[in-house]
Amino acid sequence: MPPSQFLARRQRVIDRCPGGAARTRIQSLLVCLALLLSVSSAHGAEPFEFALVGDYPYFPRDDAGFPHLLADLRDAPSLSWIVHVGDLHNPRATDCTESLYKERLDLFTSLGPPFILTPGDNDWSDCAAESPDGTDFLARVRRIFFPNVGGIEGAPGFFVRSQAASTDFPEVIENIIWEREGVVFATLHMIAFSGPAIFDDVREDRLRLIDAGEAWLDEVFRVAGETNARGVFVALQADLWPTSGSVRYFEALEPQHLNERSEFTGFKQKLVAHARAFKKPIVIGHGDTHLYRIDKPLHDEHLETLQNVTRVEGFGSPDGHWVRVRVEPDREEVFSFRQEWVPENMYTLVPREGRTDGYEDDLLGARLYVIRIAQAVPKVLALIGLVSVIRFIYRRVAA
Repeated sequence: MPPSQFLARRQRVIDRCPGGAARTRIQSLLVCLALLLSVSSAHGAEPFEFALVGDYPYFPRDDAGFPHLLADLRDAPSLSWIVHVGDLHNPRATDCTESLYKERLDLFTSLGPPFILTPGDNDWSDCAAESPDGTDFLARVRRIFFPNVGGIEGAPGFFVRSQAASTDFPEVIENIIWEREGVVFATLHMIAFSGPAIFDDVREDRLRLIDAGEAWLDEVFRVAGETNARGVFVALQADLWPTSGSVRYFEALEPQHLNERSEFTGFKQKLVAHARAFKKPIVIGHGDTHLYRIDKPLHDEHLETLQNVTRVEGFGSPDGHWVRVRVEPDREEVFSFRQEWVPENMYTLVPREGRTDGYEDDLLGARLYVIRIAQAVPKVLALIGLVSVIRFIYRRVAA
């Protein structure tokens, strides 16, 4: 229970302790002591910690860093579980194969704590080179990482509830809910669109996952309300807010950033409604854009920030580190975060002359020149238009 409720309940116990004769008073004090001890034990919810990782390994440079990340997680004391927010590999560097998925699963489950995955686009929808049907790889991911409804692979006794038990989305076995110390945790399998619809062969599958995510979000907060949860943590791959910054700044100068990734507009509107009703701490933990950050990105229709919603984005390639999430149910804020650097993966210390050609495979290379040209075109056209207007006015005045 929250500290305020605990103190009030303790005071009520004290107020009810009767007086009377010496013997009666001693008996009453013993009864009151027992009651106070029971209240104190009900108050004390044990803090615990878990790891947030994702989007790693990616580029060839990460092959050397991945074992160090795993070793750091293995040596971390008292992790209750490891949450991976998707993109277990990069299809441009490693083939999408069942053997790779099983290898990644074995590596993470060998660390000890239960391993919980919410898939990313690299894990199935971006595997078109190996199969024209991206859903074929989605089926493989589900079969390998989620073989049992109600449990976590490699973690006997870790019980969860899956969305597959619902009648509307029986195939979405990877969306799960579990609870600990009065805090509700959940995963939502949602990935962002990769481009225009004409080039997206799995667009309908993405849309269905978003529909499932919206329905599962409602279920998460139904459970949180029913259990009077202290807080809610939701893990997913997609970055709902790719750009960080002041909402008022975006409104004035870059309004296009206010509704980035419009495919998630309905989901964010639901999140606003749930945040207003729940009023307690909510954390959205995700990956996708490979930028470690903690902020308050959710705003409502009035551009007011929902203060009880915090976003934490984990490290991603080329940064082979992880985030420690501490859960203290008796604190009003419930969640806190600490970056955990893996010393061997501090790549900024590697001299540039010591890097190989494959050190960073970011797909830019010569494409960067094309991007710069495309960025320059509007400015050049605007300049040509301005010069044309000036010349037109000059000729009219001169005539």
